[in-house]
Amino acid sequence: MIYLEMSRDDTHGGGTWSFPNCVWAPTHTTRGSAWPFWSKVSQISEGDTVLHLRGIRPNARFVGYSRASGDGFETMRRPPDPKNWDFANSFYRADLADFAPFHQPINLDAVFSTRRSELEKYFDLNRERGSEKRHIFYVRQAGRLQCLNGAYLSDLDEGLLTALFGTAGAVTTPETGEAVVSVETGSQITMVRSRLGQAKFAEEIKKLYGDRCCFPGCEVSDSRFLVASHIARWADDETLRGKLGNGLCFCLVHDKAFELGLFTLDEQFRVFVNPREERSRSPITHNLLAHHGHQISLGQIVPMEDALLAHWLRVDIEPFEMKDR
Repeated sequence: MIYLEMSRDDTHGGGTWSFPNCVWAPTHTTRGSAWPFWSKVSQISEGDTVLHLRGIRPNARFVGYSRASGDGFETMRRPPDPKNWDFANSFYRADLADFAPFHQPINLDAVFSTRRSELEKYFDLNRERGSEKRHIFYVRQAGRLQCLNGAYLSDLDEGLLTALFGTAGAVTTPETGEAVVSVETGSQITMVRSRLGQAKFAEEIKKLYGDRCCFPGCEVSDSRFLVASHIARWADDETLRGKLGNGLCFCLVHDKAFELGLFTLDEQFRVFVNPREERSRSPITHNLLAHHGHQISLGQIVPMEDALLAHWLRVDIEPFEMKDR
């Protein structure tokens, strides 16, 4: 998932609660009710992306993005400087890491002006979703696009990303040709968009394998310990990106073992332990060897031959080796 943090306060909490260490919000309003743009903090999962919009218009700017380093949670701890949110007795918080500043921060007013038509279309389509509409950070009032007051953490899907920043990697104003989104920043946004694609891929792969590790004999079914593994890595083959036949659902241990090349799958989708691991004393390798030749639990879509070939090449296993054993 990708979220948008909108904050007018540069420090926003102070200490370890300040930007870009985390996102946080009160668990309730002054009336004791929930506010969806605050409770959304608790919905963040480890690995999600948070795009940061900071400052007050006309100087509000998209400044970069971060990765959630853990799931969102509720806590009785308090930020050092809660300001207007001092009334709350508990808070939602999600820790962040790997803040990547944009090569060129993107001015919000310039985006509202240049991308107005696209943003209005997205706004109308979102409103038609009814009860399933996404919580977004802006509204259309009196013929103008405006930030929604209190929309601290909002949804950011692929459609809204495209409405905001386009798909060409750079956005310029038609009148002057001045860059609103530079080529370099556009490349960074493309990386953010790819994370969204990977998140969708992971969700579909887990569903295909019934939310269980597909390694023979493995009983892990807790989603917190499951990974949608790419057979051919995301960066290695663009033609296989997002294809469900290029995915396997593994637990954390078997995902790592597959990534390191401790084992692969043969043409019949049976476990083939790398011959170089046969003398290993690792308990993990012993577990793999115990299931050598056993077929994985197949999902509704079987692994692609091209993807398996890419994995064999990457971990340096020749097809004839698998036929000889």
